[in-house]
Amino acid sequence: MKKVINLFNETKKVRLLIGWIGLLITAPFILWGMAGLLGIVPSMLKVFGLPGLRIPAGITIFGLLIAAIGFWDYD
Repeated sequence: MKKVINLFNETKKVRLLIGWIGLLITAPFILWGMAGLLGIVPSMLKVFGLPGLRIPAGITIFGLLIAAIGFWDYD
């Protein structure tokens, strides 16, 4: 019984780590988008072009999905 509780706590820590990794994947593109709107850096549209926006959008969605899996609570 004690091992099951420890295993659950360990998986909860791993899921939390996975959630933070997902947010770290997403954060640069969110910050770049906001800085591009303010004119601090070139916008993603200028760098990637309209068809190329799939690249940062795909990476951002991937990071958000990983974060959602990591922060999902089984309790």
